[in-house]
Amino acid sequence: MITRIAFGIAAASLAFTATPAFAQDEPEEPRTTYRIEFLKLKPGAGERWTEMGEKYWGPATEKAGLPQPEVHWLMSGPWDIMMVFKMPRGLAMLDSHNPPERVAFRKAFAEVAGGEDEAKKLIAEDNEIVANSMVTYSHTHP
Repeated sequence: MITRIAFGIAAASLAFTATPAFAQDEPEEPRTTYRIEFLKLKPGAGERWTEMGEKYWGPATEKAGLPQPEVHWLMSGPWDIMMVFKMPRGLAMLDSHNPPERVAFRKAFAEVAGGEDEAKKLIAEDNEIVANSMVTYSHTHP
């Protein structure tokens, strides 16, 4: 009986050590990585939030050459909005405090807003109408 158990453990151990070798022979398919942001707006702020998105955030995103987020208006739970942003370079976008995508967006946002001061005012207003937010990251499995 002990011999069977020992043989079983040895066989399982061999299988676990051999499995990664097979996986290494196959090229890994690319994953798509997303930044997901949940927002809780202050009461009555939905219309202004939408207006700002259509007039400033969306055009700045397009001008920066970035993909537009998918916006979901949630119908249950604690959040009002879920925005799903595709991350073109995956988690490598988090390797810097000032990634090129952020630089491009900030520049484009200032241009769309009408200058740095106007952009700062819009960011401050956005911060005022958002009561709470949360960010998480996900990726697909090919």
